[in-house]
Amino acid sequence: MEYITVFFGALLTVYMLGINSQLVRDKNCIGAFSLAWFISLSNMLYIKVFVMSDEFLLTYLCSALGSCIGIVLSIVTYSRVHKLLSKKTNENRVISTLFIKGNENG
Repeated sequence: MEYITVFFGALLTVYMLGINSQLVRDKNCIGAFSLAWFISLSNMLYIKVFVMSDEFLLTYLCSALGSCIGIVLSIVTYSRVHKLLSKKTNENRVISTLFIKGNENG
């Protein structure tokens, strides 16, 4: 059970770190600040479980696998969400531009 906990703990921690680094890159201060609280909590819980484990090598391998999957998931998730939000923002701009131009002509 502790190996599953370490795996998901590492996955969640690295996933949030990956998302947070992209939020910082995009200068999203509120998002980065908010997510940092959850990163701290996740990191503390993960470290506690990791330290209490009996076998180092197997625990490390579970942690490394979770970390690798977590960083890839964060990249994929952020790029898809960013693309989706950008598309919706552009559609709203086009609609509002058409609405304003429509009012000017009428």
